[in-house]
Amino acid sequence: MKFFDIFPTFTEAPYSYIVVPIILICSIIGFYNKSFFHALVLHPYEIARGKRVHTLLTSALVHRNWRHLLFNCMVIFGLGYDTFGNLKQESGITIASLVTPLLFIMMIILPNLFQYLQEKGNFIHTSIGASNLTFGLFGFSFLYFPLQPTHSFIIPFIKNSAQYWLAVLLLLFFLLKIPKSKINKRLHLLAYLTGSLLAIIVRPQSFLEIQTVFKIFL
Repeated sequence: MKFFDIFPTFTEAPYSYIVVPIILICSIIGFYNKSFFHALVLHPYEIARGKRVHTLLTSALVHRNWRHLLFNCMVIFGLGYDTFGNLKQESGITIASLVTPLLFIMMIILPNLFQYLQEKGNFIHTSIGASNLTFGLFGFSFLYFPLQPTHSFIIPFIKNSAQYWLAVLLLLFFLLKIPKSKINKRLHLLAYLTGSLLAIIVRPQSFLEIQTVFKIFL
């Protein structure tokens, strides 16, 4: 069995093969080189004072531990492949090649901008990891083709991607209520909503399809 019998080729998932190794390499360096790690960490307090603006993007390149890193990399690889393929299917390879990296950047930066606005007066708040890209890709993938049939063993009434999107959204809101957690649950929710909105902007037809789903669902 060959590698590409299991995994997509580079031409099928170019940004998965570019972005994931960059995140892996930077994160591994960050595990052992604290100066490198701290240079990439998002610190809203310093950004508000004109410093470390680059960390709105670079904070996605470092992680706190292997579990955090590997989960994000697996999701980004799979959903990055899915995103590029969907855009290619809908609009052609040129549009997919141009839009996919822009989406990746926006999914990282926009949730971090929300964090900056909320925490710019908080000296101790910092943030790292590619979870904003991970959850942004979840939201985008669910709503880009909201009528896509899908099933859940846990929630049997889910029949399509739009209903799955709603179930995940409700779960993220529920998790916000869990106190004393080191997980940045608010960022996950913001990123999920950012990716969802980007899906509708890129493919406006999705909005009409979502309306159809929830008229039937409700």
